[in-house]
Amino acid sequence: MPKSDEIYNTIKNRILEGIYTAGQRLPAEREFAEEFGASRPTLRVALDRLQAENLIEIVPRGGIFVRAHIPKVTLGPSDPGLAIAAGLELKRAGSFIRDMESKGRKVMVRFLEPSSIIPLGHELGAKMRKDPNVEVLRRYRVHLVDRIPYRILDSYYLAEYCGELLGHDHNYYPLFKWLHKNKGLRASRAFEKISCRMPSDEESEILGIHRNQPVVDMDRWVWGEKEDGEEILFEYTKVIANASLHDFTYSYTIDEEASK
Repeated sequence: MPKSDEIYNTIKNRILEGIYTAGQRLPAEREFAEEFGASRPTLRVALDRLQAENLIEIVPRGGIFVRAHIPKVTLGPSDPGLAIAAGLELKRAGSFIRDMESKGRKVMVRFLEPSSIIPLGHELGAKMRKDPNVEVLRRYRVHLVDRIPYRILDSYYLAEYCGELLGHDHNYYPLFKWLHKNKGLRASRAFEKISCRMPSDEESEILGIHRNQPVVDMDRWVWGEKEDGEEILFEYTKVIANASLHDFTYSYTIDEEASK
């Protein structure tokens, strides 16, 4: 077993067994290196891995601290025996906030900028297949679950349907419910494209993570159905999520041809 794996397993077990408790300051790197008879670069590999898994926090010139246990969010079926897409947050609850509240979690929304009405521009216009001059309501915010930053959302909603929400950043009301009640638009389907990458400086600062801790990068499109049956793409959102706090699951059927 590589030395870094040995160090990683030992420190992780101490945390899980309660030998090191939440908030505790751990020995300095020099002390750990002496205890394990390892070089600082080898020790750093183990510590970076522990930080990437959200078990510790390395504060530059401040020390190494044990993080409180933070439950993961599962996006997708929560059990292999459940129906396909049974756990997807939009399908089941209509929003991340309602989904978390249904599980007894406390969610806060912190706006990073005041909401505004802006033209789509060429890049977003291409994503939403709209003229660049079409106006949208932009909402740039972060979701905190039990005071821990989980994800950043940069959302763009057609102002034709959502413009009235400008100035109501701090009065949360489920968007899909509001649209159905006030605009006769029923959220009907969503498409998501997911990738994994390292965060930017701004993203790591907002999420409170290290630059070497990966994030999930998601593009989300949401359509709504009007009362006459016409379908409208009314939302595009860029979601940047702390990868260590999310599990993504999915279920699918296997073609009969695969067994031939």
